[in-house]
Amino acid sequence: MLNVELSRRSKSTLMIVTDIFLITLSLWLAFTLRFGVWFWPNKDQVWLFAAAPILALPIFIKFGFYKTVVRFIGRKAMLESLQATGLLVLLWVLTIATFLPYYLDIKITFPRFISSEIMFPRSIPILFWITLLLTIGGSRQLAKLILLTPDNKPTSKPIRNALIFGAGMGGIELATSLSHKNEVNIL
Repeated sequence: MLNVELSRRSKSTLMIVTDIFLITLSLWLAFTLRFGVWFWPNKDQVWLFAAAPILALPIFIKFGFYKTVVRFIGRKAMLESLQATGLLVLLWVLTIATFLPYYLDIKITFPRFISSEIMFPRSIPILFWITLLLTIGGSRQLAKLILLTPDNKPTSKPIRNALIFGAGMGGIELATSLSHKNEVNIL
């Protein structure tokens, strides 16, 4: 197992910085995939890229993204990731459709590569959500994989069998936690 000697606060800060980068990258990838060319935002379109991380941080904090121990992320955390990213994309679309044009007087258009300008492409939120799921969820799974690399040291302790019965969510969390240790075999 990789031993990372960082304080809890440092790990959370690292995760926040990584998430801000991945959110911006995901949005850029969504535009690039939609237009089929390398997308570089103009001065008005930069607001789209600024709004996404600003909206994401409170949502991710509310869903407990920065309190979770990455080593023990399970299916529940991935489901919460699905919900949080979906909520982020919905709020992002509402923000760019209402707040930016009506309150900040920013009209965002995109050049059509064939003829005149078009409004915001409708496929962008779907592509943004998909790339966000892949980058945010994938980064946590990759960190889990790196942090849970088993040591090659032989253990002298015998492996014990354990049976968890009727514990609900507590049992699922216990099973997830014990499955990461080499000392217990869950039946």
